[in-house]
Amino acid sequence: MKHITVFTSTVYQDVARVWHACISRAFPSREAQIEIFFDAPGQLDSDYFPGVRLLQRGPGRRDFHEAYNDAVRRCRTPLLAICDSDVFWVDRELWPWVREQFKDPALAAVSCMSRRKRPSHGTFSVVLRPQVYRQLLETRLPDGFYPAAETVAPSLPLEQWQWYDSGDRISQALVEAGYGLRLLHCDEQGRLVRLQSITLVRRTAGFIGAEPLAAMAGRSRYFWRGYSSNLHLKALHDRHFADGPRYHFPYSARALQKQKEVGPRPEVKWRSEFDHDIRRGMHRVRGFLGDLP
Repeated sequence: MKHITVFTSTVYQDVARVWHACISRAFPSREAQIEIFFDAPGQLDSDYFPGVRLLQRGPGRRDFHEAYNDAVRRCRTPLLAICDSDVFWVDRELWPWVREQFKDPALAAVSCMSRRKRPSHGTFSVVLRPQVYRQLLETRLPDGFYPAAETVAPSLPLEQWQWYDSGDRISQALVEAGYGLRLLHCDEQGRLVRLQSITLVRRTAGFIGAEPLAAMAGRSRYFWRGYSSNLHLKALHDRHFADGPRYHFPYSARALQKQKEVGPRPEVKWRSEFDHDIRRGMHRVRGFLGDLP
């Protein structure tokens, strides 16, 4: 019997291939069942995901939030890991260490990467006991992993609105029910590598083109992270996977480079530091996948 189910949701096959390559190295096949939910029209090519259970949209799994709840309800392994497809495990010792933590019967979840603005495991990389979460869905929070907004008032500044992102409310419900939750930041130790803003920025790029997207990146850290992260992930993907379609982000670094020295000095400094950090993260992923000498 498998010990853990590892679940993710994605809208891009190429991103999922990198995620799967890391996960299949981090979790021994004898212990882990891997599931990928494709939250987009069409389906993933099973040839690129051997041994993986591929899931599509349908009743009870209409979007990625509902797919998280569905994964909890369906899971029959003792543990379930919900891991975002842009968070890459790059340490073979992390899963054995997490598995040992669950010898504590009071522990319901270990969050390998957690939110910093509130005590929540989000959906970055949380390993949990599905039977506990099923109980929460049945008795306390039927919406489960869905986000929510409570204080939304146009008369108030945006920062005063009260909102909960994916996994925030079920983290809160877990603690209120008296279960143990460990909120860790294994990414700070280099055991996980996270890319940010991949999906939304990539979708935006398809509508507006390279130059407008780069101009937006020059004004917004969110779009800078997404543009730069897609460029780095594209290079890694196309280097590692010689077969199959190329990573679909048809924008070069040239347009982004024009924006690198534009604007206030703190922003220029931040961009340089971010690019340094992402190169270091991609170096870890490449090393873990065996792409480095």
